[in-house]
Amino acid sequence: MSYNRSSDGMDREPASAGPWLTIWASPRETVRRVTVEAPGQWLWAFVVAGGLHRVMTRLPNLPFPDPIPPNRLAAMVLISGPIVGALLIFGLGRLLHALLVRLGGTGSWIASRTAIAWSMAPAVPGLLLWAVMLATYGPDVLSPRALEQAADSTQHFVLGLDYLIEFGLMVWTLGMEVFCLADVHRLSLWRVLAGELVCGLVVLGLAVGVLVAMS
Repeated sequence: MSYNRSSDGMDREPASAGPWLTIWASPRETVRRVTVEAPGQWLWAFVVAGGLHRVMTRLPNLPFPDPIPPNRLAAMVLISGPIVGALLIFGLGRLLHALLVRLGGTGSWIASRTAIAWSMAPAVPGLLLWAVMLATYGPDVLSPRALEQAADSTQHFVLGLDYLIEFGLMVWTLGMEVFCLADVHRLSLWRVLAGELVCGLVVLGLAVGVLVAMS
């Protein structure tokens, strides 16, 4: 650990570690510090990384009728990823903030936005894992039929493990978001979870509405 030194060369107090180091073990303290010191720091990086990871993690679960060509798949991911990330932080994030305030929350929008953005930190190792999988097995790993079409038992095991890890990172993201928002708004975890549930129902309703409109 590094220390701040005074002019007489004596150690005074530990220098605060960077948020990328502290977010994993102390997410609530990290969000508090970033909210005060630099609330916009890395915001757009989280918009892109969080959105790309969410899209890539969900793609293998979508029932596409036909295989998607690799170039079309890449375009779909690269275009929709940042859009999804922006909607998660600025769209659903705003809705969730408003709900938490109605439930008695005292945090500011900036604090809520910081908590939601930094809770996407697990998306970064998630994207690195996807990069390794894509480099090893190609774009088919994003296909809903990837497990069924695995070349052998080893590939089947590796892909299954990858999907499990990616799901775990998604759960980790949600857990960090709930705990950080509860800390920011001085609310119980149950109230924050209630707000998350309402947001989830809104997304489900919008998705059903889009499917009905397209049918």
